[in-house]
Amino acid sequence: MATVKQIVGARTSLAYSGTALSTLASATYVENTTAYPANTNQPLDVVVEVDAATTNTPAGNKQLVVFISESLDGTNYRSGPTSGTTTTREPNLIQIGTLPITTASTTEIGTFSVAQALGYVPYSFFVIIKNDLGVALTSGTVWTSEISSTVA
Repeated sequence: MATVKQIVGARTSLAYSGTALSTLASATYVENTTAYPANTNQPLDVVVEVDAATTNTPAGNKQLVVFISESLDGTNYRSGPTSGTTTTREPNLIQIGTLPITTASTTEIGTFSVAQALGYVPYSFFVIIKNDLGVALTSGTVWTSEISSTVA
């Protein structure tokens, strides 16, 4: 009888322009610099990990909101805010999760499934972070890990 194994791939960091994520101002969006190419390995899922902290005391909603902007062809992506503070087109984005940050100087980590959020893994995608903490971030990193399987 065949055995199916789920494999969690290597953790890889997504690049954000300079310190755009690690010092993200309150009520501001930021998008990774290059689309994640899920079409290369065609994984069953991609897990997005967000690690973030602030040395300031969070106020307001005390969270980061994590969105995805996907593409079926690597050229045309879902519309919505990718930088700045304009929220007009935010409902166009797909929210894949939130990362609560309720205290200062504590790094919080959250993981989110692309396949769970969309129902499939797209050709490529961007991860957009909205700072909804009420204060600026002082550190932040986004990682990805592909989930694949083998049958033996």
